[in-house]
Amino acid sequence: MVNLINYDNFFYSVKTQICKQRQRALLLLSGDKFWLKQQVKELQSTSNGQLGIYVSNDSKNIGDVSNGILSKNYRHLLGTEQSFIVFYGEDDFNVDAFAALSGTLISGGILILCLESKLIDNSLFLQRFVGQVSSNSNVYLFQQTDAELPPTTSSPSAELITADSPVADGHDLKSTDFNRGDFDHDNFRFSCVTAEQEQAVSKILHVVQGHRDRPLVLTADRGRGKSSALAIACAELLKLENKKIIITAPHPEAVVIFFSQLLNSLPGAKRNQNKVTYGSSQLCFIPLDVLQTQLPECHLLLVDEAAGIPLPNLRFLLQHYHRQVFVSTIHGYEGAGRGFSGKFLKELKQIRPQGQLFHINEPIRWSVNEPVEQFIFNSLMLNADLPTAQYTNQQGINYRVVKPEELITDENLLNSIFSLLVTAHYQTKPSDLKMLLDNKAVSIVIQQQGTQLLGVVLMLAEGDVDENFSQQVKHGRRRLKGHFIPQSLLVHNGIETAFNYRYRRIIRIAIHPQLQNQGLGSQLLNFCVKHSQQQDYDFIGTSFGINIELLNFWLNNHFQVARIGFSKDAASGEHSALMMQPLTEPAKQLMTTIGRGFSDDLSYYLTDEYQQLPVLIVLKLLQQQIDIKPINDTDLVAINDFAMGYRQYSCCAPALRRWLLWLVGYHPKQLQPSSEGLILLVRRVIQQHSWQMIVAELRLTGKKQALLQCQTYVTQILALSVNQ
Repeated sequence: MVNLINYDNFFYSVKTQICKQRQRALLLLSGDKFWLKQQVKELQSTSNGQLGIYVSNDSKNIGDVSNGILSKNYRHLLGTEQSFIVFYGEDDFNVDAFAALSGTLISGGILILCLESKLIDNSLFLQRFVGQVSSNSNVYLFQQTDAELPPTTSSPSAELITADSPVADGHDLKSTDFNRGDFDHDNFRFSCVTAEQEQAVSKILHVVQGHRDRPLVLTADRGRGKSSALAIACAELLKLENKKIIITAPHPEAVVIFFSQLLNSLPGAKRNQNKVTYGSSQLCFIPLDVLQTQLPECHLLLVDEAAGIPLPNLRFLLQHYHRQVFVSTIHGYEGAGRGFSGKFLKELKQIRPQGQLFHINEPIRWSVNEPVEQFIFNSLMLNADLPTAQYTNQQGINYRVVKPEELITDENLLNSIFSLLVTAHYQTKPSDLKMLLDNKAVSIVIQQQGTQLLGVVLMLAEGDVDENFSQQVKHGRRRLKGHFIPQSLLVHNGIETAFNYRYRRIIRIAIHPQLQNQGLGSQLLNFCVKHSQQQDYDFIGTSFGINIELLNFWLNNHFQVARIGFSKDAASGEHSALMMQPLTEPAKQLMTTIGRGFSDDLSYYLTDEYQQLPVLIVLKLLQQQIDIKPINDTDLVAINDFAMGYRQYSCCAPALRRWLLWLVGYHPKQLQPSSEGLILLVRRVIQQHSWQMIVAELRLTGKKQALLQCQTYVTQILALSVNQ
């Protein structure tokens, strides 16, 4: 028999308490699948079917529920406000969705989290999560074995308080007293609800109306009115004549709520897909890759979810635009690490020393230091604090593999490791903490000096899979989760035996930000290579969004390029690179085959799928070529004739290409990598961009100027070769 609980008294008591204090409540229900479903039915009955939203990872669980949503679609609700949420973690717990949706819960709201007890029993992450319930007020745990709901601090009543019911003092739960706090809107300009939000709007407007090259970095945790501030500021700017605003983000879904809030703030504006117009002014969303390729002009560039964009891309935007606002949630809700704040601000001070940072601290949806928010931050380590580094020299550095069981009993070490991962990587999410503690295929390697954590590496075991599975993968009938390298080698490189080998894929490597550029990363990587050899792995590999800094790091540590993806990553705007190092003799033979295949195909792909690769990356890849043909006298004559203007470019282009490849292979230092002439030459003769594309990228006056620069550069390199 199922113990059904009357939730009326519990909800009334909790509501009375949290509404008066502008707080929220979380009730965690734990039991078997059947018991949890019965509790949800009772909750529906108690609330007269008026649940705010019902979230599950199983479509069967939401089929008969109004306002049901699959947890994988949680982004659709970001920016909304909810007064009641039931989150069902039946066979799995989508912690990223849970963390994000908890931020949509307004003050006076209740969040019900349903977790199967067997899920908790099999998860170190959830055991730690549940273990923190008792230390937080307004967070309650009710298990199947319990006789009654946990006590609350207020007196119970038989009447249920719903979102439409009056509370004891006569207020309506939908009023601003509880949902928005006791804010006096008349005290602030622009219809803002806090002083900090008003400041944020003013600072955004000043970016446009003040001096050039003084970008603003606007950060906040969820629920602080950051997106509203952005929309309000844009509404004010669009009221002016002939203003053009561009907004970009790692993915289009990131700006859905922004557009909605903008239209609310600007009655009379018209929207057509990703463009909003008001009079003679307009705002449009442009994807990151399109923006970087076309570089359209605007009066203001907004970069939303900026922490989800790697530094090289942000640096590129900084160099090409003069009035910018970079906006981001600084915790893990958006797939964003706090490394964005430290790293990007450091870059910002170098490139744009007049830039500003403004952080919105005060919540709008709930009170300061609100208990449920504090529980979410603590249990998911969203507020993990990275200790200051104490490292002084190379003495006494040690390495070891850490088991998740040790981390559960050592909160300080767990905090150090996870905070370092958050700081070092732009896409750390709450699910990464879950992976760290629960994924048995992950190995955690730490680098220490005494008790000071210097670096950490996460490696995922892959490969060594039954041949039947590999055939299903090859024919597109199946994809194996967590086996990225062998699947990529099989499907893209055509390596039939890919699944016969054992791989370790480095999914994270992080060095304390105060200790970088001292060789510690290479030392840590060297230990991982040796440890993987001892564990009889055939390969150690990694995959990342390719930029010149990372490419150089991995090449310098003896990794070889196996493949570069054809499409650009939605988050980074970069092609992904797969790089590997063989650890056994059979693996070395296979790597030779893979490397030769990549080398043979590179020249074609540079004129097609890789046509937009940055020039420095192109040059570095060409340096890895296996066969480079020597230059002959006939080619040298053609090159000299082109430089002197005696022969047309088209007549000399093949010779120019062979000459450039020869220089890359044998005399790369002569190329002057920062030269615009080299960029022009690589784009034209290697990647075969049209003259029109080159003129647009380098902002030249036309083909004539482009040809003249090309001739000047070739003349300089020829003179340098003669002098040497």
